[in-house]
Amino acid sequence: MYKDNVKTHSSLLNLYTVNHKEPKMGKILLVVSDKGGVGKSTYVANTASMLVNKGKSVIVLKTDKNKDMLSWSEKRQANGLLPVPVHEAYGNVTKEINRLSKLCEVLIVDCPGHDSHEFRSALTVSDIMVTLVKPSSDFESETLTSVTEKVRIAQKTNANLQPWVLMTRINPSKPRHTQKAIELDKILRSDSIWIQPLKTRISELDVFENACNEGAGVHDVARASSLSNAKAQLELVGMELGIIQ
Repeated sequence: MYKDNVKTHSSLLNLYTVNHKEPKMGKILLVVSDKGGVGKSTYVANTASMLVNKGKSVIVLKTDKNKDMLSWSEKRQANGLLPVPVHEAYGNVTKEINRLSKLCEVLIVDCPGHDSHEFRSALTVSDIMVTLVKPSSDFESETLTSVTEKVRIAQKTNANLQPWVLMTRINPSKPRHTQKAIELDKILRSDSIWIQPLKTRISELDVFENACNEGAGVHDVARASSLSNAKAQLELVGMELGIIQ
């Protein structure tokens, strides 16, 4: 009779524990480069679109001063597409990353295209890091030395950080593009000190940029040239990173 009508101390404690669990943190995907103009924001926007269209809750945190992602989000809202909240933070961004990661399944952090406090602080709390490189550009490939150095330093305190190189803007109709991608892949895999490359590579397809111009990503688009290829490449990257299944 007593136990049927009155909660025991043990059951009250269990109830309190259930109702006061710490919020589960979502995966933190950091997108970086030591050079501007490599397509980070285009990749971030298309990846965010892919995630929300697959039913994932996603937030974008922009940590550079340009307004690209804010403009994209406004266009997205105006066009009635699935919302992707975009937040801003500067300087040491660790607290904001930790706060936002409790509000979504995937937090995508878009860093400035150069060495910065935002970049270095984000490395200390992120789960996954992707640096974008166009293999046919030596200017971009050469940034991997400095990015690798920063990653290896960060991994001394953030041992769970999984860094990857994503080769992008490869034109399969240009043999030099394909050959440079093969060569860079071979160099990176020859020594484990380097950040390792993802198996999937992103082609140079207009649909990625065209979608972003409308506040969309390729997963919001119904018909376009090379659309199936673009979606498949993004999804394969997402599966390699573990942000989709």
